[in-house]
Order: sequence, then structure tokens, then C-alpha cells
Amino acid sequence: MTSVFERTGYLKRIRLFSPNAQKLILSNIIGSFGWGVSQAIFNIYLLSLGYSNTFLGGIMGLSAFSMAVCSLLVGPYVTRVGTKNALILGSLMHLTISIPRVLTPFPEIFIVGAALSGISSAMGNVAFAPFIAKHSTSFERTHLFGTNQSLSILSNFAGSTLAGFLPGWASLVFLLPIDSAPSFQLALIGWIVPIILNIIPILTIRELEDKAAIETMEKDSSPKRRSTPEPKGRKELFLLFAIPTALIGLGAGFIVPFLSVFFWDFYNLPTPLVGFIQGMGSLTVATGAFISPGLSTRLGKVRTVVLCQALSLPFLFLIAILVNPAIAIFCFLARGALMNMTGPVDNSFKMEMVPNRWRAYLTSISSFAWNFPWAISTQVTGPLFDADLYLLPFWYTLVCYTASTVLYGVFFRKSEKRLAKELAVSKGPSR
Repeated sequence: MTSVFERTGYLKRIRLFSPNAQKLILSNIIGSFGWGVSQAIFNIYLLSLGYSNTFLGGIMGLSAFSMAVCSLLVGPYVTRVGTKNALILGSLMHLTISIPRVLTPFPEIFIVGAALSGISSAMGNVAFAPFIAKHSTSFERTHLFGTNQSLSILSNFAGSTLAGFLPGWASLVFLLPIDSAPSFQLALIGWIVPIILNIIPILTIRELEDKAAIETMEKDSSPKRRSTPEPKGRKELFLLFAIPTALIGLGAGFIVPFLSVFFWDFYNLPTPLVGFIQGMGSLTVATGAFISPGLSTRLGKVRTVVLCQALSLPFLFLIAILVNPAIAIFCFLARGALMNMTGPVDNSFKMEMVPNRWRAYLTSISSFAWNFPWAISTQVTGPLFDADLYLLPFWYTLVCYTASTVLYGVFFRKSEKRLAKELAVSKGPSR
């Protein structure tokens, strides 16, 4: 295994991760554990309270809509106050919002909490990629994104797997009915504790203030250049990134927030198994995210994104046509790994295509492009599930993912070669 890492240069790049980047990765690992708990059982908790899938979709749509709108607004703010301060503020807001959502089962709390959670998520998401880009060079950046996603998803796997058993344990200890609302409520405490702890590593980060250091990294990763073919400029480039992202967000909103409900309600799988499936999904995605940087080194970033997304489409098709829980679980795992392993590669590619001063803006637009369509599509799936049309949303997702994959290849098939030439010219002869 070591020889494989050495041949691909993975270990060499990992050793170059800056202390600040390592601290942010640690924070994400802790926070992802809590997110894994929430992802596995929070939606089921709402159903156990008597809310419908339509209400559930409305809550998720409101959160995504809030995040989409706020993503556009917080970009300039992140640039002005710094990525570290934005990450701290986002984490504190997330903690403040999450506690009442667990402790008080009133619809008004869930509605307000969903709206405010979008703001906190927007703050963290918009700040994350520029922070990583600023504290890395083009040599190790893709591997930094990949390592962060892999370790975060492994933590998510642990949280999701544990979450499947927490309601049962709570029922046994406190003599509550199995899969009752109070048992889920107690289990969700496992969501709150990591939210508190993940703020600590961010507080110890020392933001880059040395302009010379920033300029050195910037010269390595994004020299002064036009990042897109003439006569296209910055706005056109942002639009080219936004269109495929919007299609992915639209397609994901149809199914991703409802996957735990899909297995729990449509296939009548027990809660521990649903949590385990969600956890295994995280594990396969983590494996893919760990592999994708090495794959992008061999194939190139754009080819890696297009190839992996295209390979995920047949598995989505099988879920939509075959009503079989074993096949659905296998396809869920394979599809998730292939589709999500492109995230680190795509993020690194975006950050290299623009100079530092525009990275927060590009991240803001990408976040809006993802979350606004997501907010729309989640409103469709809830009523469809209530009408027992569980498989129809998968067809909608298949169409959106296919269109996005094709357009991404069309838009950027030549951009990466041009970027590599410009980097070679800016650096001069190889050392």
C-alpha cells in the first residue's frame, strides 16, 4: 500500500499540508460525526412526531433556499472579515440553532431553525474552499480537498452507523417505546456534542496575514491570467461553473435528503439497518474521495469529473426500475461513491481557475447554484412519497445528472490544458 502511495506522490503531498489546513480538517472530522447522526435519524424523528413527508420536504427546501440566498450575500462578507472569522461565526450559529430543534418539537421551531440553518451553512461553505486554497499550493491542493472529504466522510460513517442504534438504546435505558419520538430525541443529543467540539480547532487557527506568503501561494496556484478562453471573462466563467452545478443540485434535491426515508418507509427496513446503510454510503464515498486526487493526476481533473459522474448513472437507473432492497442498497452505495468522489477534484479545479480575490465569490455563486434548485426539487419529492410514488424522483435525478455531466465536459474539456500551459509559463523552467 505504501508503494502505491509513493508512486502516486500521495504521501509527499500529504506531508505538505499546512498546520492551519490540518486544524480545519480536524474540525470537519468532528462536525461530520454529528452530521452523520443527524443525517441518519433527524428526518425519521420528524416523521415519528407525526409530520408528513410534504412537511419534511418543505423544511429541507426552506433550509436550502435560505442557504442559496445567503450564499450570494456572504461572499463579500467572507472576503472582508476573513475566512477564519466566517468559519467561527458559522459554527456558533449552527450550535445556537441546533439545540432548540432537538429539544422543542414544535413546527415553528423547525421552520425558523431551517431558515437560520441555511445562513450558518452558507457562511461555512463559502469560507471553506477559499480557506483551503489560501493555505495550500496547486501541488497538494486536490489531495488536501480529497483527504478532508475522505476523513470527514469516515467520521460521518461512524456517526450514521452509531445513530441507527442510539434510539434503540435510549428506548431500553429509559423504557420508551421502540422508534418513538422521545427515543429519537434523546439520540439526537449525539448531534449537539460534536457541534460544540468542532469549534475548538478553528479557534486555534492562525490566519495567513503575511502578504508575501499569500502572494507566493497565489503565484503558484493562480497567476495573473485570463482563466477562460477569449473573449469570455469572469462572469462567463462563473456562469459556466454554475449551470452544471445547478443541474446536480436540482437532481440531488429529488432524492438525497429522502434516502433514509426511502429505505425506512418504502422498503420497511429497521432503523439500525437504515443507519448502517447511510454509514456504509459515507464509507464508500470516503474511499472514492481518497482515490479521486490520484485519478485526476493521471487523467486530469475534467476527465475525472466527467468519467466518474457518467459511471454513476447506470446505478441510479437500476434503483429506479428494480424494486429490490438488496439491489437498491448496492446501487445506492456505488452511485454515491462515484458521484461524490468528484467533489475534491471539482473544488480544486474551480479554485485554480480564478485568482484569490474572486474565490469567495465563485464559491458563493456555486453554493447558490446548488442550493436554490435543491430547494425547489425537495418540494416535489415529499408529496410524491406521500402519494406512494417513491421511484419517480429517481428518474428526475437521472435526467438532471446526465445533462450536468455532458455540459461539464463540453464547457471545460479544453480549459485544463490551457491552465496547465499558463502555469508552466508563469513558473518558468522546471526545477
